[in-house]
Amino acid sequence: MENIFYEKILNRIIQGRLRFSQDGLVLFIQEPSKDLIEESFDIYDETYKDAYFKGVYVKEELKEILFYNELWSPSDDKEAEKIEKQIEELKVEAFKNFYKPRDLGGIKINIRMMENQFMKYKSKLYQLDHISCEGVANFARSIWILSKTIYDTEKRLYDFQKRSLNFFLEYYNINQITQDVHRHIARTDPFRSMWNCSKKSGNIFGKPACEFSKDQLALCSYATMYDNVYESSESPHEDVIKDDDCLDGWFIEQRREHEKYKKKKELDSLLKNSKIANSQEVFLMAGDKETAQKISSMNTAQGNAIIQARNQQIDQAGSLKFTDLADVRQDIAMQAASSAIGKIKGK
Repeated sequence: MENIFYEKILNRIIQGRLRFSQDGLVLFIQEPSKDLIEESFDIYDETYKDAYFKGVYVKEELKEILFYNELWSPSDDKEAEKIEKQIEELKVEAFKNFYKPRDLGGIKINIRMMENQFMKYKSKLYQLDHISCEGVANFARSIWILSKTIYDTEKRLYDFQKRSLNFFLEYYNINQITQDVHRHIARTDPFRSMWNCSKKSGNIFGKPACEFSKDQLALCSYATMYDNVYESSESPHEDVIKDDDCLDGWFIEQRREHEKYKKKKELDSLLKNSKIANSQEVFLMAGDKETAQKISSMNTAQGNAIIQARNQQIDQAGSLKFTDLADVRQDIAMQAASSAIGKIKGK
């Protein structure tokens, strides 16, 4: 039954249309052509302009309304960012615990819970978008596209006598293909075989890539992603590849390793300077917060611990000379002791 579901979705993607069948009425919602998409932006612009001059809010104004009515605040976005990082950590844990089914099950439950929390905070900012100029214009554009892309079995445009445009817009939105479905189809047959064959012929959907629908583009994008995974020298086990959460965790681990390698190269390049290479500490000036974070990331775990201890000592004292810092005084004392021992041995 599961295979039939995915084959049905794959056929829909290949055909470039969504089938509607109810009470004897059979219709097809075709993916819009490039010409229709181009024309639809005129509908958007006209509707936006009309809404603006009628006094409809723009998105930035709605932001203030949300804030003053305590429906959203910048802290909600910060919380969403925090949760996003937690989800990332959980996916890494999922990858590391793939062969521990009980632990993996608990981690996945937490991932789903955190994803729901993320959407809760992230959606607060957009809850009134539908009444903004942008929202009204987007709705008008979507409705117009649907009016030009719904056909009956005789390939005639539907007249909307039995069903309204709003009904079909809701039907289309409910039947959007999710990311996990795209990923499953992209890594399994029959599409996987079709994809591999297309590499030789250079033709997957019988048309140039610029004419692909959004679902066709998504499928090709994920197929390319899986190609890169299989071709990697550190490619994970096939069972890990089939698990979206665990594979995401693998991707995160790979990215972090690559970032560490890049930072090491930057540091090695910096230390080629003979004046710097033999220095115990190197101080670099940062012109902005982003640069400061980049410099900070070059520190070792020991270096970060020293910085934290120094900051605590400065906070307690109010201000200190560099030579009064505890770790610096300790280094000076050790150097003096080492020098004294050297003199004694030299006599």
